[in-house]
Amino acid sequence: MTKVSVRSLFWASGKAAASVEEALEALRRLWKEDGSVRDLMTKAAKEGYVLVDTRDVPAPFVAAVRVALARLRERLKEETPSTLLVKGTGKAKEERKPMVWESPEGVRYAVEVYDLTPREEKHWGLRDKRVEDAAKWLERFLSGVEYEEGRSPLEEALEHEDNPHFRREDLIPEDLEARLRLLGWDGSLRTLQALVASLTAREKAFVEAVRSISALVDREKGQVVALKTPIGWEVRQGISREAMKAVMAVGLLQELVKDPSWKVPEVRRHLEAVAEVDTHLKGLLAELEAIGTLRKAKYHLDELGRGRAIAVYRDPATGEPVYRTPVIG
Repeated sequence: MTKVSVRSLFWASGKAAASVEEALEALRRLWKEDGSVRDLMTKAAKEGYVLVDTRDVPAPFVAAVRVALARLRERLKEETPSTLLVKGTGKAKEERKPMVWESPEGVRYAVEVYDLTPREEKHWGLRDKRVEDAAKWLERFLSGVEYEEGRSPLEEALEHEDNPHFRREDLIPEDLEARLRLLGWDGSLRTLQALVASLTAREKAFVEAVRSISALVDREKGQVVALKTPIGWEVRQGISREAMKAVMAVGLLQELVKDPSWKVPEVRRHLEAVAEVDTHLKGLLAELEAIGTLRKAKYHLDELGRGRAIAVYRDPATGEPVYRTPVIG
């Protein structure tokens, strides 16, 4: 089976199609311009295919790829005659034509029947009722699929966390784990959940600390370089260029954290400029890094906590579920 990357074809076409017809037109243009695409689609139409990388690709484009391969398969229906020669009864040699089987998806396969002699070729076209019945049962079985919400990877990992034989050690990325260890994380998922639960309180305390800054002190020189007054910041005369940058940065910083959706990189940029002058504020910089780490951990846990779709197949006769499998993609 040939794997056909729909995402690669979509990017190569360079055009977002709003309909199947527009997508087909883009594929026709790609077919004419790109020989590698032409070879791939020809091979897929001849040998059978599996569509991969379909996530985030518009549905009309995915449908257009299926239509294009189906049409191409129709054009290539002429099978190359078999070169297998079978000895006859001594009078002449006979050429045995291959049997062709077409799958439910419309892909044609050449089938060589080695257990039949040339004299029995008349039986090659006979249909086996058992095979037909089995095929119909399988079609009914697959068409009756239902989907249900399964447990999330996080739920499964929490259930087996105390069992060393089934404990998941690969749920947290290594770089994130290293940063969490600096915050005192012991490696367990339950402790991580508690740590992430403290994020809101830490963000609130950080914002209050930033908004309460009322003076900038050059710790090395032991001088107050700026004071906050009701009408703005009062700057001491003769301060350095770095101190002036810090005064401007602290004003922008205090305005920035008023927005509930403030971002760590933006806040870090201004806070670093302030901490260059007033080293006492470097503690706020460390707390900001902790908040950034916990935000990433919260996002990761939220992703792990999403339930997975489960395909459920039932016995057509009894209706009882007999097979469950996670839905991929």
